[in-house]
Amino acid sequence: MKIGEVYMMKFEGTGSEQNKWRPGVVFQNSVGNAHSPNVIALPLTTSLKKLSQPTHVLVYAENSGLRYDSIVLCENPVTMSKDKIGKYLTTLPEEYMRKVAVANLIATAAISFLSIEDLCNAWKQTIALEAAAA
Repeated sequence: MKIGEVYMMKFEGTGSEQNKWRPGVVFQNSVGNAHSPNVIALPLTTSLKKLSQPTHVLVYAENSGLRYDSIVLCENPVTMSKDKIGKYLTTLPEEYMRKVAVANLIATAAISFLSIEDLCNAWKQTIALEAAAA
């Protein structure tokens, strides 16, 4: 399992949270995916609302491998057991993953605490983690 892969996932939210089996994007580093019994995922929806929201990323079916145009809900990360991961669907192209990464950073606002040096160091560590998992 690698970051950017899309699987059918069993989301079990309540209220306005996503629930039921639906596509989700793996959004955890690949080393974590290899060693943890859990995965961080971002749900997808085919309800194409609030397209101007900076935490929503529109993904077109025609160039993503998805069956339908969908929105990645980057403000709704979920940690779930790998037991709730179903069939592999596709891997999102890098152009979409860049948008998902930016939208997730905006959603958490954690980036606002980082200096440019901190950000560069985190980026280097992440590149190294992904290379180790390859």
